[in-house]
Parts: sequence; structure tokens; C-alpha cells
Amino acid sequence: MIEAGTLIVKILENQKVERVFCVPGESYLSVMNGLQETSIETILCKHEGGASMMAEAEGKLSGRPGIAFVTRGPGATNAASGVHIAQQDSTPMILFVGQIEKEMYGRDAFQEVDYKEFFGGMSKLVIEVQDANRLSEIISRAFHTAMSGRPGPVIIALPENMLTEKVTVKPVEFVKKINSGPSTNDLALYIEEIKKSKNPIIIIGGSVWSEDAAINLEKVSEILNIPIYTSHRRQSYFDNFHQNYAGDLGLAVNPEIIKNIKDSDFITIIGARLSENPSQAFTLLGIPEHNSKLAHIHPSPEEIGKVYKPDIGIASSPIVFVESLRITLESFNQSFSKDTNNFQKIYKDWINQNLTSPNSGVDLSRGIRELKEKLKDDTIITNGAGNYAVWVHRLFRFKKYNTQLAPISGSMGYGVPAGIAAKLKHKNKEVIAFAGDGCFQMTSNEFATAVQFNVGLVVIVVDNEMYGTIRMHQHKNYKGRYKHTGLINPDFVQLANSMGGKGFPVDKTDDFVKTFLEASEWSKKNSLPSLLHVKTGSEMVLPGKRFDQL
Repeated sequence: MIEAGTLIVKILENQKVERVFCVPGESYLSVMNGLQETSIETILCKHEGGASMMAEAEGKLSGRPGIAFVTRGPGATNAASGVHIAQQDSTPMILFVGQIEKEMYGRDAFQEVDYKEFFGGMSKLVIEVQDANRLSEIISRAFHTAMSGRPGPVIIALPENMLTEKVTVKPVEFVKKINSGPSTNDLALYIEEIKKSKNPIIIIGGSVWSEDAAINLEKVSEILNIPIYTSHRRQSYFDNFHQNYAGDLGLAVNPEIIKNIKDSDFITIIGARLSENPSQAFTLLGIPEHNSKLAHIHPSPEEIGKVYKPDIGIASSPIVFVESLRITLESFNQSFSKDTNNFQKIYKDWINQNLTSPNSGVDLSRGIRELKEKLKDDTIITNGAGNYAVWVHRLFRFKKYNTQLAPISGSMGYGVPAGIAAKLKHKNKEVIAFAGDGCFQMTSNEFATAVQFNVGLVVIVVDNEMYGTIRMHQHKNYKGRYKHTGLINPDFVQLANSMGGKGFPVDKTDDFVKTFLEASEWSKKNSLPSLLHVKTGSEMVLPGKRFDQL
């Protein structure tokens, strides 16, 4: 017989979980005891929000649930930020939450929270384990639920005295993801519409994707000579250097992309929901009916028709769909190739556009353009939220799948925790976490986590001494009234040094790349995080655009 907490650990071992992220708590001491001797690495975080964001990033990278453990009450509420990211980004994740003892329920006991009420609107399933003998059943269900249909977060509450019960239950074996695929009729209808169309386009996104899927879509695009657009913060789903890559739908998007999509006579959405940001506040397509043909391929039938009424709706794994489509198209002995439009020129003109430089401070446009030439194709770029991210998305070009980690939810503070998770999983890859000065200070304490666990990532803090996105909206709506968005920042170089990493100041554009290379080399040599404090000044609001140009 073993304690229920140890059984949980053995179940996670069977699921091939490599690491869990946690902030310790007395409510799940039995699980912590089980984690003492295991193949699973335990990453001790500084805040539950950081732990849940790391688990979410792990889910993005692996396609299987990222795992976090937090204690009851404030531990759980702190973790909500990462759960919300997992919900909006459709990321598989399981959050285990310590809970009060079973006999204490309903008495407003110390740190008591009704987790079904609290997490119900932002998770796929919230369940409390009352009987330790059902742990294998419930955790099996959690893995299936987190990965099925539209993936997302699952919350499992663990009463403290349930965890110390002795059990003889067998730990459930590896839970395989169940994939759906298109029917023969689905493919026939879809291909018939492709054949009839004159200027079709494909938009890809969501969370169900793979390296093989990216390769299969490349072949599909070559057979059809069709432009491929990536949805918001999903740029690494398709090789940005491929001849058929047409750009991304996100914030401050190229207006010519919007025109091309609106002019298309057959739009295919694969995996994505086309929510507020990529749809340009739900103006890109007609709702519920668009004025041209629309196909929507999504793993969850509940998402098809939720906002947009498609002419063809196919409930299928995007991975399976593009493979089946490639095989079917290759079996035909005929040409499907469409006439080329100007999408390639539009994309190249946009990324190579001459951008206005600031009069003072580091020119982020030039800095990123020069930096990307020095990086390997498998470098992983992470970021949180803020206008600084627009530079990252517009100027970086992604060649390899899953080399971009960024929150669709627009959560500030995501870049550093995501970067830590990425570097822990891919120790031999360069990982760069971008953060604004406000964004960084949301989770800057996790820099110390990177030190403790020898995580050699490079953090680039873009310092414009304000919450730039909100200042932009103040300028647009209440010009001249800028209170409450200015920041008095710490010396980020000294902050990094004090935590055991190493900080590097960057005050001039000419120093940006050489300082990065120095920091990267230091992190590789010492297996510790480094930080670039990049002072851009407050003049620029977007790439090539000053505040006075809004």
C-alpha cells in the first residue's frame, strides 16, 4: 500500500511527465513526499502565477498537459493567470490544487475556495477527488479531457486528508491522445470547392499542430500554389521563408493582408478560432455568414459555427486533415495550381519596409533585424504582452515549428516563465525571452527560479519607462492626459546580478547585437540566465511610428 500522494506521482510517471512546476504548500505534502524519489523533475517557482505559466508553456511545447501543483486558497487564485492563458490559447494543462480536509467543507475554513465556482468559466473540467481509490480514473479523465477536442486546462482539487489515505490502486497507464480525421466525403467536398475557387487562402492557428503537419501543409500549398497565413502568435506554424507564406494576422497587421483575405473567394481556417485579435475585432469576416465561401476545420465540433457559419465544417484534427489532404491531392493526376496573386510581394515589402528610427535611445527595429541574422533557425522566442511585442512579431521570421511562445490571451509577464519552461525542455537550444519593463516586473521573481535551476536563457527587457500599450490608448482617446502609465524602474542590470544571473546594459543601438552575443555566451558557459536592459526611450509607440504620428 502507498499514500495517495505517491500514487499521483506514479500516475504522472506513467504519463511520461518530465517535470512539474510548483509552489509548495502544506495542503499537498503527501504529493511533495512522493516527488522526493522520482524521475520527474520538480521546478520550485517563486509565485503560483509563474508556475502555472510555465506549465502552460510546457503544454504548448509538448502537446500534452503541462503539470502544476499549488496549494489551496491564495495559491490557487494566484495560479489563475496561467489557467486563463491555457483556456484562451487552447493549451492542454492540469493544475493540481491542494484543498482543505473533507470534514471542513462549507464552514469557510482556512483558505477554503469553491474551485468549481472559481475556475469553472476558464477550464474544461473542475473535479475534486473525494475517494483516493478513484485517482487513476480521475487523472485518466483529466488527461483525456485536456487533450481532446479544443484542448484546455483541467483543475483537480486534492483534499489534504484524502492524500494521506493508503491505497492499492494500480496507477493508470499512458493515456493516448484521440485524434479525429476527415471523412472521404469531407475531403471530396473540400477539394471540389478548391477546384472552383479563383483565389483561395488558408489561415492556420489553434494549438493542435506538429512539425509533420507544417511539412504537409507546405506540400499542399505547393500543389495548389495557395497563400498561407498564420493566426495571431502562431507564426512558427509555417516556414516564414517558404514561397507561399503570406504573413500573420495579429496586432498592427499589414492592411494589404486584410484586403487580400477580404477579396478571397474561398477562405479555409485550419485549427484556429479566428477570435478578436486575428479577426481585427471581428471585422475580417462577415458574422455569422461571410460573403464568400468559408471552410472551418477544427478538432472540436462545438467551435465550428460558434461565430462564423461555414459552408464546409469539418471536425478533425488539423494534423490529420492536412496529411489526408496532401495524400489525396497527390493521388490526382491533374493540376490544381491557382494563379499567383501579389501576396509574396506584399509580405516581403512589409518585412523589409524602411522604418522610422527614434531620435534617441535604442532603435529596436534595427536591433531586432540585426539580431535575427545571428540566430539559429531553432532559436525559441518568447514574449508576454505590450507594444514591444509588435516589434518581435513583425521583424522576426520563424522557420522551425514551435519556436514562438506567446500568449493569445495577451497576458503580461508570460515571456520569462515561458522562456524558463522552453529552456528546461530544450537545453541545447537558444531561448530568448522578450519583455517590456512593465511586463518583466509582473514575473521578474522567476528570474531567480532560472538561477536556482541553472536555466541559461537570455532575457531582453525593453525599457520605455511606461506601460506603452495603455499610454497609446490614452493618446488616442485622451490626448495629453498621461497620468498613471509612467514607470520609475529599478536598475534591471543590478536586479539580475543580485539574483545570481548577469545583467548587461544596452544604451546604444550599435551595442545591441554585440551585447546580446556576450550575454548569450555567458549564459551558455555558466548555465545561468542573463539579462539585457535595453533603454529605448519613450518616443516610439510601434515599429516605425512615433506617438505624434498616431
